Amino acid sequence: MDDNKAWWETEIINVRPDSIEFRGYKIQDLIGSVTYPEMLLLLLKGELPGKYQARLLEGVLVAGCDHGPNAPSVAAARMAATCGISFNSCIATGINVLGDIHGGAGEQSMEIFYQLSGQLADDESNLPELADALCREFKAEGKKLPGFGHRFHKIDPRAAALDRLAQEAKEKGEIEGKYFRIAHALHKALRRVLGIELAINIDGISAAALCELGLPAKVFKGVFSLSRGMGLVAHALEEYMQGSRLKGPCPKNDETLVKYTGVGEREFPSS
Repeated sequence: MDDNKAWWETEIINVRPDSIEFRGYKIQDLIGSVTYPEMLLLLLKGELPGKYQARLLEGVLVAGCDHGPNAPSVAAARMAATCGISFNSCIATGINVLGDIHGGAGEQSMEIFYQLSGQLADDESNLPELADALCREFKAEGKKLPGFGHRFHKIDPRAAALDRLAQEAKEKGEIEGKYFRIAHALHKALRRVLGIELAINIDGISAAALCELGLPAKVFKGVFSLSRGMGLVAHALEEYMQGSRLKGPCPKNDETLVKYTGVGEREFPSS
């Protein structure tokens, strides 16, 4: 071990007897003065954000908090609550099913947005061309473009609300708006290339917001976990209060929902 390095090194927090500082700010000054999203951005980026940047992140956190028991993360947390495990374990159960398929599209969208951003001309005149090329590439490979389309919503109501917050932050000079332009350019390109309307969904619009805030793509699942965690707390508590026990993934006595597809009954070979 390098003698000049401590075992753990962090620029985030400095804890000493009778003193706690986050990025140099005393905790007693932060409490009651900053909001949750302001604190989160301070922790992630090292500086306090602007008011409208924080409002945009707050919108992302609120928008992704819940999508009902049909969402695997919510169903998992509720089912865990019926098994009698600790409350925090119920929340962890729900969060632990968030991955590349459920909850991962936002990270993938951020990577695409950053990729396109790096290819843009200074005046963004080539954005439609780049967006079309990317959509054709995904179509040729038979892949879905992450951040667009939804199995329930033809128009995701959360996207328009976050668009409004982004426009407000742009007008106040706190974001540039580049990644929202990229998201909307891809939306239009999908219509041209596929000939169908695929709305920007919560993953795509949240990805644009986090890109505007200068966060790395890797952070998306973490932010989404903080957001969805709020909903999981509510759902796990509701399931506890309803008194359900050992609630499985399918209703009891409904044989149509579970089908055995293995070999038929057979004799165990004699020795």
